[in-house]
Amino acid sequence: MRKLVWVLLLAGCGGGLERVSFVTDFLSYAPGGRVMLSLGNVSATDVKVNLCLARLVDEQGASVGVTKVESCDSLEGEVIPPGEQRSVRKTMPASVSGKLRYEATIVLPNGRGETVLSPVFTVQ
Repeated sequence: MRKLVWVLLLAGCGGGLERVSFVTDFLSYAPGGRVMLSLGNVSATDVKVNLCLARLVDEQGASVGVTKVESCDSLEGEVIPPGEQRSVRKTMPASVSGKLRYEATIVLPNGRGETVLSPVFTVQ
């Protein structure tokens, strides 16, 4: 499978600043498969995120199941400095299929939260 390399552009009060890249490691998964979820800070300021809290959603944004997280010790957000990346491995629920994506919330230095979405991938 090919690695998924997408950069999510977010419009903000700075006039469409690129803030983060939020990606999965592949374009398709089997139900119960393992997903590497990565968020990279491509902005000039710190962002804060907790990838453990990223939700699995369908294309309309409805939550479709809880993914198990393999390596999270805290529910606190982690500061990601400019140019750095954080990753977490999650396990897809065995009961889901279809076109899905992950949703997370980043917190900007001014305390405002922004929702970010991974590109759509297929579970079949």
